[in-house]
Amino acid sequence: MKKILSSLLLIVGLQTMSAYSQEATVPAFATIFQFSTAEQASVVAAISTFAQSECRKSMPTAIRVMAENWNGTEAPTHSVIFNFTDAKSITETFGKMQQCRAAGNLIAVLKEHTQSVSQRLLRTLHTGGDYTKDTTYVVWQTSVTDEATYVAAYKKLMEAQEKAGLVRGAYGLWRIQGGADSNVTHMAFSGAKDLETLLENGVPSKAFAEFQKKVGGIRKVYRTNVNYVVADL
Repeated sequence: MKKILSSLLLIVGLQTMSAYSQEATVPAFATIFQFSTAEQASVVAAISTFAQSECRKSMPTAIRVMAENWNGTEAPTHSVIFNFTDAKSITETFGKMQQCRAAGNLIAVLKEHTQSVSQRLLRTLHTGGDYTKDTTYVVWQTSVTDEATYVAAYKKLMEAQEKAGLVRGAYGLWRIQGGADSNVTHMAFSGAKDLETLLENGVPSKAFAEFQKKVGGIRKVYRTNVNYVVADL
């Protein structure tokens, strides 16, 4: 399993494409694998071949590749997100990858040309919007000490933001089920159709200010990134 989780990667030069019909909203579970690479051409060829294989098409998952464009001092150049409707789909997908020749060929290439940085299993706590329409995201990596209070405050915030017409795309809150550490226990994201739209709201709303005050004692923001969608597979 570890070999599979440390191998899937795409490149910024690969144009966005779709070989699988994604869910209209963020599913119940996700796995995120972060990588670094300097060998774009080799990775593009390998991932393009895999995306068209019958093996990939039989997997009960939607795969999204993200470019880590503005991520401060973090090492990854890309993230690969596998979305799952239930836990059974996780087992089935990675089980197929262990037995699939196309996946094996991909893993061999990526093992040579990429370096694994992190692997996380996520559970969706709250979400809204259609993430398949977004191309750019802000991602907050946070440490939360009181999940129930934080989730309630987050839900209240997003309801107010939607009512005020300030939501420009999909949004969500994840608990890191596997791969959490003292710095990051939860992740939140907010998407938009493009960077211009994402950056429209430069002044925090009253609801956001109230949210910040409410969670100030139970949440610490470890890092804020801005990522781009490279491909949907």
